[in-house]
Amino acid sequence: MINPLFHRSTFQGDLFITLLNGIGVLAGVFLLNGLMARVMGIDALGEFLLVRRTAFTLIGVFLLGMSIGIPYYVSQEEDNSYGAAALLLFLLITLPFIGLVSGALHLGLLHGFPPELVLPFFIFTAGYALQLLTYSLLRGHLNMLGANLLQLLGTGLMPLVVLFLFHDRGVPYLLLAMGLGTILLSGMVLFARLTAGAYSMTSQKIWQLLVYGARRIPGFVAQFILLGGVPLLILRDAGKAEIAYVNSGISFITLFLVVVGPLGIVLLPRISRALAAGQKARIARGLDVLGKTTLLASIPLALFLSVNSLVLVRIWLGSEGEPGARIVQLLVLSLPFYLLKVVFRSPIDAASTRGYNSIANSAAALVLLLVFYGLKAAGLTSIDAGIFGFIAGHITAAIGGLYYTSKLYGVNLISPVYLVTILGAIILSTLFFPAVNLLVPGIVSLVIGGIALVTVLGLFFWKARIDWVIDLRSLVLVR
Repeated sequence: MINPLFHRSTFQGDLFITLLNGIGVLAGVFLLNGLMARVMGIDALGEFLLVRRTAFTLIGVFLLGMSIGIPYYVSQEEDNSYGAAALLLFLLITLPFIGLVSGALHLGLLHGFPPELVLPFFIFTAGYALQLLTYSLLRGHLNMLGANLLQLLGTGLMPLVVLFLFHDRGVPYLLLAMGLGTILLSGMVLFARLTAGAYSMTSQKIWQLLVYGARRIPGFVAQFILLGGVPLLILRDAGKAEIAYVNSGISFITLFLVVVGPLGIVLLPRISRALAAGQKARIARGLDVLGKTTLLASIPLALFLSVNSLVLVRIWLGSEGEPGARIVQLLVLSLPFYLLKVVFRSPIDAASTRGYNSIANSAAALVLLLVFYGLKAAGLTSIDAGIFGFIAGHITAAIGGLYYTSKLYGVNLISPVYLVTILGAIILSTLFFPAVNLLVPGIVSLVIGGIALVTVLGLFFWKARIDWVIDLRSLVLVR
């Protein structure tokens, strides 16, 4: 019988399992937001997503970068020493750090944050920080089956069960129940994995984790600003419903991690090993194909989603509001840049212990803040300034990812043939999707546009004779 906490699969197997998990988590989050909006109201969803977004984007900071350091070191030295060191750091630093931030929220340092959500924020954040630590340990050991099951249960299924059982108790109770449930689940899995083998926890290994992670903390702070900053920046001026739509729009973008996220999750420990074996050229070829495929597929996808935002918001949240649809319509335009940044994140981390992602994300966060305050000073509303700042920040992050991938691997996405292909995709998408939506608006436009998008991209990737597309087919169809 397979023990998911110790089972190892092939690269293709891990990729398939992680993809299935991504679909499951995507479906769970999609259902959770939609059901909560319908059962508890859009204002309740706004409160829930405010805490969830803030917690999830700060967890990397609270864990001191260990979510990257653990798989990096464990994949090279396969014992539980780094896992034990990470648990010690979690108890001595992470939990007090979360408590300190919660205390600051209780004192009102973030204007507009509901005081009744402070304790739920602490428990919820601690629970999912422990889940990410445990997930990272399993990932480092290449036990992707166990890692994905943990994430599916903790992030995808359990919140739905909690909502079903306690939807009449209010948002604070829901957050408390989710946090406590995650602590119990992750604690049992972590205990089972750490007690299964011998380890020798040394101060050197603790120091290695701290140094490796500390270089990435500025990047996690920047990541917090990029994904969680806008809802907090507009908190003073926007209502709960508007915050719900902004958070939902950002959540909608991050849902598409199911497309590229599995690659980064599976690749980080494997790229570390491949680089140690001197296989840099083979990795560079794969990254070139991956980057070009991601950008070409996500640009028409973003335009399709933007054009059909009204029907998407109605289907997802049960809302008929034009303001909510407009927020989502603009936010999803950042999807190609977000996905491109995510695609290159793990390869950059695997190639160097230096925090190159931190530099790129810090520059992007600075651009977001400058655009936000600049546009506010120019007279735009906080919501509009936040949306345009969000888009500008992710464009900057994608450019930074491209630069460092080129620096470390020699990958170059800019070529005349590829630029013409991208330009053609933009022109066709901006003509076709609005025309369909104008002629047959609503669900029919969504269906026709979706079928056309999948068909055209599928035929292109299957039949095109361009060099990088041929490489893509060879990589995908290899047996």
